[in-house]
Amino acid sequence: MAMITAVMATGLCACAEKTETQTDMDGNGTTDDSFRIQMTRSVSGQYFSQATEQGQVVRIEYDSKDYTREDRTSRISDVMDDPAFGDWGRLIFPVDEGYWSGETLEQLRLVWYNCIDPDKTVEICNYLKAHAGSVFLDIYTEAEKQADPQKRDTGLFFFRGNPGAPFAVCNAGGAFAYVGAMHDSFPHALELSRMGYNAFALIYRPDYAYEDLAQAIAYIYDHADELGADTDGYSL
Repeated sequence: MAMITAVMATGLCACAEKTETQTDMDGNGTTDDSFRIQMTRSVSGQYFSQATEQGQVVRIEYDSKDYTREDRTSRISDVMDDPAFGDWGRLIFPVDEGYWSGETLEQLRLVWYNCIDPDKTVEICNYLKAHAGSVFLDIYTEAEKQADPQKRDTGLFFFRGNPGAPFAVCNAGGAFAYVGAMHDSFPHALELSRMGYNAFALIYRPDYAYEDLAQAIAYIYDHADELGADTDGYSL
């Protein structure tokens, strides 16, 4: 699928600052000569980058360009507690700590998964941090979470694609015991977004997976306009 050549507007005014540079697209510590980045700062301080690869424009949004990048030696506990993530940092990794182990991102292990790429783990963490202001969506209201505190262990991670593109909801495995999003749904959602689709990775309660999935789909439909997602068909 060819990447769309239009760039979504974000209310930038004529008095924006622009710089062009070669940069690290994915937060993995490397640069690529095929990518050229134009970083624009609006008066409100919002940032985005416009990357061109082989003549095609790819839209990558950043809430801020000022954040500390994670690497293989970053402690998992520090990532979870990072102030940029607010109270949802703990949902990046399985809620039940009995299903994962390791001190650092490089050492992360998940039960029943035997091939975890530490570089992909680092890439996902940096993507989430770069988009911390918009990547996480609560699917339940505060009142619903107060009535049922287990609903605090749910949410959608939004990997934005092209405006008006169809959407997919990625549901990680874990044998209905836990949600292995870091190795499963996060990487899939990221790749789908790079193809232009709007992708969501659902963090669900294993005992109420279908209820949470239905709630997530209803949330996307109810907020489709602001999310920029086409609801004329979707994939799971």
